[in-house]
Amino acid sequence: MLNLKSKIHIGLGILFFIILLNSILGILFLRLLSNDSDAIIRDNYLSIDYTLIMLSRLDDIYNLQYETEKNVMDINSEIVVLVDKFEETFLLQKQNITEVGETELVNKLEIELYLFKKEVWSINSNNLNSLMPGIRSSIGKMKTLLVEIYSLNMKSIIKKSEVANKTSLRAITYMTLVLIVSFIVILIYIFNFPGYLISPIKELTEKILEVSQKSFDQKITIKSQDEIGELTTSFNYMAGKLKEYEDQHIDWLLDAKRRIENIVYGLNDGVILLDESLHVILINKAIEKILNLDGDLILNKNISILAESNRIFNKIIEMLTGEDKSNSNTFELIDPSDETIKQYFHLELIKIEKSQREQNSVNAFETIILFKNITTLTEKDLARTSLFAAFSHEMKTPVSSINLSLKLLQNEKLGVLNEEQKKLVSSIVQHSRRLIGVINEMLDYSQLETGKIHLIFEKIEPFQVVDLATSALAILISEKEIDLKFDIEEGLPLVKADLEKSVWSLVNILTNAVRYSPNRGSIGVSIHRLGNFVKYTVSDCGPGIEEKDKEKIFQKYVKDKSGYFKGTGLGLAIAKEFVETQGGKIWVESTPGKGCNFYFTLHVA
Repeated sequence: MLNLKSKIHIGLGILFFIILLNSILGILFLRLLSNDSDAIIRDNYLSIDYTLIMLSRLDDIYNLQYETEKNVMDINSEIVVLVDKFEETFLLQKQNITEVGETELVNKLEIELYLFKKEVWSINSNNLNSLMPGIRSSIGKMKTLLVEIYSLNMKSIIKKSEVANKTSLRAITYMTLVLIVSFIVILIYIFNFPGYLISPIKELTEKILEVSQKSFDQKITIKSQDEIGELTTSFNYMAGKLKEYEDQHIDWLLDAKRRIENIVYGLNDGVILLDESLHVILINKAIEKILNLDGDLILNKNISILAESNRIFNKIIEMLTGEDKSNSNTFELIDPSDETIKQYFHLELIKIEKSQREQNSVNAFETIILFKNITTLTEKDLARTSLFAAFSHEMKTPVSSINLSLKLLQNEKLGVLNEEQKKLVSSIVQHSRRLIGVINEMLDYSQLETGKIHLIFEKIEPFQVVDLATSALAILISEKEIDLKFDIEEGLPLVKADLEKSVWSLVNILTNAVRYSPNRGSIGVSIHRLGNFVKYTVSDCGPGIEEKDKEKIFQKYVKDKSGYFKGTGLGLAIAKEFVETQGGKIWVESTPGKGCNFYFTLHVA
């Protein structure tokens, strides 16, 4: 069995053999043409050249008889020289006999040359004219022989040229045939061999994509005795096993799905399950009752379409997209069975992480929406808030009476107190102030809980908030000899805010900063522009807050050992509500042991 590597080597070997064959044939035919051409030049060209030279010498000798200006001796000398040159060329021709019949002609020419030389040797001053007819006769005979030699070699050249042409045509024919065959073989290789490799890979890729879509009825039909065949066999085996596994677990998956549906249907809280495309894939009876909707009408519908006609679904969309600015997931609904009854629900979104959905294919949903009925808790909370408000109002009267009595005791016109009595009265005054602060916080908190915060927005100077807050705390600041450092950016715009609530928020933050800063410490107050907001910063050198407690300090009734949690635990919670109700934001940055930086923002007017 040939493996894929061997087949590739064989294919490349065939291509190499075709290239080598073409190269060898080309070299062979070029060699044959070269030999034929070389034979023409080597064998015949020299003979033709020699005959032409000898004919030229004979013409020169012949023309000397007409040289009337020269004497006989000079003519004789020139004839002798020309005859010698003629003989030199003749000897070269005699050594270059190549054609059949050329020897006889050369021999005859040699005889005529001998006779011609005898005639030349007989020339003297008295008988030149008498010998010239014989010389002319010999020249004529030699020319005839030379022309015959010339013609014989020319015929040979023509014949050999025809042979070279035939060799050239034969070479062209053979090379054309070989090139055609090579071209066909290469085309077959190009079109078939890559397809042989690519086709199973392409089919395998398509089948794998089908398997990834949980379509396990896939089988590759390509059969080969190489690695591709092993790959297709392995894939077919894998697909078969996956199909077998799916068949074995389909019942379990259906049971698991039914169990989930039963759990959802059995919950008292309303539940909506959404897929990745935000389509409703499952709801229970509780949600149908809560929203007074027919489940069949919203099942498999996109929640964005449902949001067009239902405010609850619209809020869900805002929570999913992060556009919900209310910071409250609680809403109230009228009981459809009794319109005089209000019910309160808490909306909670649970996102299923992608990794969790992949671990369990039963989780085809991406988001779980829970509607928790908090009517009982809300009613208790409202009752508690009302109790706080009533209690606070009731407490204000006796506390005011106590303060009035304390002022009368401190009035020396009614009598002078001794030192011990003054200490007691001073202690009572401090506790009375603290009690008034607690009562005021509880009243503010009751306003927050009942939603009865009355904001009076106006355009105010940013520094006005700082000025009023520091003035309210002037006595407390002076008692601890705190050094206030201001950093106010120039050219700040006006802010749109409720002056009283903004001052109250800053007073609460400054009070904590003064309370937990050491005597003669320093507190920084700065105001800077931050986009469309003005940012207030209060920096102290107190004990600081740990990272895990930064969010807790803005919650209600939270206390621990860090310092900022002492008291009722309502101050920062109320400040947070005041700032956020005005459209701002409040936060803290701190390093334990290095103090705190409190920030809050107010919107630019």
